[in-house]
Parts: sequence; C-alpha cells; structure tokens
Amino acid sequence: MDYTAAMAKVAESQSVARRVRHRALASDDRFWRVGDFDAPSRAVTDELRRLVARGELTRVRRGLYWRGRATRFGTRPADRSQAVEAILKRDDAVGPAGWNATNMLGLSTQVPVIETLAVSHRPPEGLDGIRWVDRRRRTARRTARLNGIEVAMLEALDGWERYIEADAVEATQRLVGLVVDGHVRVERLVRASRTEPARVRERLRFVLERAGLSEAADQIEPARDARTRKRALRVLPDA
Repeated sequence: MDYTAAMAKVAESQSVARRVRHRALASDDRFWRVGDFDAPSRAVTDELRRLVARGELTRVRRGLYWRGRATRFGTRPADRSQAVEAILKRDDAVGPAGWNATNMLGLSTQVPVIETLAVSHRPPEGLDGIRWVDRRRRTARRTARLNGIEVAMLEALDGWERYIEADAVEATQRLVGLVVDGHVRVERLVRASRTEPARVRERLRFVLERAGLSEAADQIEPARDARTRKRALRVLPDA
C-alpha cells in the first residue's frame, strides 16, 4: 500500500471513529450494536472499545454496548430486563423458570439470587446474573407466541414437584384462577402444548378441566403411556 492510500485509510478510520463517538455519546439509555453504524465493522468495533475503556459505554456482551444516562450518582446501568430484550430474538418465547416461575405465579415464596429464564432459542451467552434454561426443542412455544406468564405456567407445571411450595389444592386453584381470569391465553397454551413433555400436557389438561374448559383440554394430546400419566397426575388433588 502506497503512502497516499495508507493516509486515506487512516482518514477514513478517523472519520468513522468521530461518527461513532458523536452518535453514541449523544444518546441516553440505549443499546448500541456494531450494525447500528453504517461503516466498516472493524473501525466501529475499535471505537466502541475505546469508549468502553474511557468509561463512556458499558460492554454488556460481545457486540452489545450500553450508553447510560449520566446522573449525580454516576452513569445509569442497563436494566437487566432491557438487556434480555435486546439480546433475544424477536420471535422468542421467554419467561421465568424454576423458582422464578412459581414465585411469579404465587405458588412459592422463594426468591432466587440468580434469575432463571426459559428461552425457546439457543440460550445467549455473556449476560451475567441470569441462568438460562434451554427450551429450544419446545418449538410450539415460539409459534404460539407465548408471553412471559404463559411460559411461567408451563414451567411451573413441568417442575411442580421441585418448585411449587403450595399444597396441591391451593396450587391448582391458583392455576385455575389464572385461566378463568384471563391472565393466560388458553388457545395459545393449547397450541404450545404440542411440543411439551407428556407430564406438562397431562397437568395442563387437568387444570383446564378444573376450569370448566373440557373442550380445550380435549385438544391437548394425552400421554400415550398410562404410567407416565399416573406419575404426572399424582401431584394433583384427586386426580
């Protein structure tokens, strides 16, 4: 590369750095990705890294940066829920799992130190403070476009023995209440059930029947094995 070409490349890199720096520092409370800038990715990445080194940006994970609003107490950090939303794919069905699911639904009082989330795509990496549960094989959650509380309900049904503190009668009444009061969309849970384990399908069928929705319950495929059905229902009252 001759001198003129080298100097042109340096000038272009400096121009990219100025544009990246100007846009990033003019923003408040937003995430930035390399693709947000119409410029060569290497030059953008280099400048974003420099801004991180200067404390102007926070690196959330590879390829994702946060520009927080300056306050008298320092730069405001990214909210974890905002970071999760920024990382996940748009068609993902994500919601609480484990103790987080049953606590959200009023079925336990446990508040885990590390938040647990079930995700219907490959779990992301590089976000501290979250434990991911891989549910990518349960694809119908995604096609049914479940929301967080609906994912939590399926997770609670799946982990009943381990994560529900309430007795069987109280827990069932609570889940039936979610259905009757419209907090969950029954038709979407029925659609999502197609890729759930047999124990989840059986327990969901039971809850829907107790809610007086036998027609919806009948749309859920029952367990093929009688022993599987028995094991799934033994945690439920008078099943």
